Formats: sequence, structure tokens, C-alpha cells
Amino acid sequence: MYIKSPEYKKELEIYLSEFSDVFEKFADSTVLITGAAGLIGNYIIDLLMAKEDIKVVAVDRNEERMNIRFGDYKENFISVIGDVNDMALCEKIFSENKPDYVIHAASNTSPLDYANKPVDTICTNIIATHNLLECVRKYNTKRFMFCSSVEAYGTGSDDVDEFDELYSGYVDCNTVRAGYPSGKRASEAMCNAYMSEYGVDFVNARIGRIYGATVIPEDTKAPTQFISNAVRDEDIVLKSPGTQVFSFGYVGDCATGMLKMLSHGEKGCVYNVADCEGGIMLRDFASAAASAGGREVVFDLSTDLAKAGYSKVTRAVLSVKKLESLGWKSLYNHVEGTKRTVKYLKELNVL
Repeated sequence: MYIKSPEYKKELEIYLSEFSDVFEKFADSTVLITGAAGLIGNYIIDLLMAKEDIKVVAVDRNEERMNIRFGDYKENFISVIGDVNDMALCEKIFSENKPDYVIHAASNTSPLDYANKPVDTICTNIIATHNLLECVRKYNTKRFMFCSSVEAYGTGSDDVDEFDELYSGYVDCNTVRAGYPSGKRASEAMCNAYMSEYGVDFVNARIGRIYGATVIPEDTKAPTQFISNAVRDEDIVLKSPGTQVFSFGYVGDCATGMLKMLSHGEKGCVYNVADCEGGIMLRDFASAAASAGGREVVFDLSTDLAKAGYSKVTRAVLSVKKLESLGWKSLYNHVEGTKRTVKYLKELNVL
């Protein structure tokens, strides 16, 4: 296990107890997770591996990170190093493991990657999603989950306070930055196409701004940078006035929300995933991270390259009523979540 803290283990046990119906659903099943060493994939694997009756197939293209994070897992765990943009690799994984459930969490999620690797950002969504759906169809997998994003909503109208799953805002497709939200939208459409034409069972998770100790150190998203500053005993650097209002979510709450919809969600449905707090101003999240590290919030200007990857959206609040209707709730607000995250990362000494 990547995080060996007794408190982290207790946190996993709390989730396992709170959502026991979810993990009972996956008993004696094989779950395939792409993007396994990422923020969300890592936490989901820790939860599933805490149960002895679930087999996990973890796929990621970063061998070093996979070895560090999952080196302790032996029984019921298979590590695959590779890129799911490769159809031959996908075929091999499915033919050898026959997964019952697939969680496609592989994606560039860093603003710098959107600017530096726009082609890869699009391909890992569209091409990899197609490869996996084709294998899901061929091998009769029970259910596929695509990990979409709040960014699929685009820019909302001024009169919209929060996004429910039926909302659709504006995305300017004629920009490099559009590769990420457009790739998510196209992949969601592909899931619907496979359900319509081939009967594939899927659910889509539109995920808010998630943070936690399973984060990738290279992540340049604002919440991660705030927390990284706090962990390194530095002031929190805010690169805007911080008046943007977003839905955030602690990674454990996000993981259980995704597993809840995978196990109990309605076929072909989209579910928003964030905590139950509603909208939080960016500077308030920064203040919580600063407080967790005993530091202060300061302001700084962004580099031009970083700006190319940043979202221009100033309000993106997700309604999670649909997910709550399945019997899910978040356990940690942004104050408690940032405290836990900073504590775990200080213990790890990795940032």
C-alpha cells in the first residue's frame, strides 16, 4: 500500500463499512482499472484490495509509479504496464483476465499536459475508450464506467447556479485547451453509441475537482498545487483573485461515489461526483489548505504556458442529488479533507 499510515487504513475501513452494499456487489468479481496509479484509480484500488474476495487488474503506463504504489499487493492483484491506446494490449488484458467490471480512469488531468500534450490528451480519451468498449462488447463485460469530468459541461450561463446531469454549456472547440473537455464529451457519446448499437452496459462519472494524498506529484491543477505548498511548508500560491466557485471532492468520497454508481447506478446514466458541500470559492479552498499546513495565502502571476492549460470557467458547481439518490453521501468536507491530505503527504515526504 502506497500510504501506510494507520489513520489511512482506518479511513478505508470506515468507507468499507459505510458502503458495505457496494463491496458486496463486487464479491468474487474481477475489476479492471486503467489509469491505476493516478489520483482516483489508486484510491479505488486500495479500497478494493482491502477486500479479499475481489480481484483487481491495474493498468497504467508509468512502471515506476505502479511499483511504488502497488508493490505490496500480491494476492488477487495483477499489474499491467502499458498504454490502452494500444488495441493489442487491450485484447491481451481482456482475453487473459475476463474482467467483470471496467473503470476507465486513464487520462491526462494536468493543465500543463493539456497545453504540452494536446494530442495525447484527446487520444487517451477517444481512442482508448473505443478500444476498451470494443473489448467490453466482445468479452461480455458486465459494466463499463467512463471517467468524465465537470469540464464536459463547458462554460455555464450566468443564470445557472449548478449543473445537473442534463445541462450542457459552451466549449470553444477552436483552442488547444478544448482537447480535454471535447475528448470527454466525445467519449461519453461513444459509450451511448455502444449501448445503442451493441447493448453495452455503462455508466459515466462526471467528476469535480478532486484532491487527496494519492495525487500524482506532477499534477499542476490548482488544488494540488495549494496542498503541495502546504506540505512543503510554503505559503499557498493563488494565481488568480480566487473568486471562482467550484465543486471539490475528497478522493475517498469520489472513489466511493464512483463505485456506488458502478454497482447500483442505472444503465446508460451519467452521475455527477463531488462532495455534498456545493460550491466553494477557490480562495476558501486555498485558505483551508494553508491552514492545514500552518501557512498563509499569497498571490502570484501565472506563466503564459500554464495559462494556456488553465480553464477559463469561473463557476462550475455540480448537483450530486442523483448520486445521493443511490444512497451515497460524502464523508469529508474540504476543511477536513485538506487536513487529512496534508497530514498523509507530510508523512510520505514525496512532494
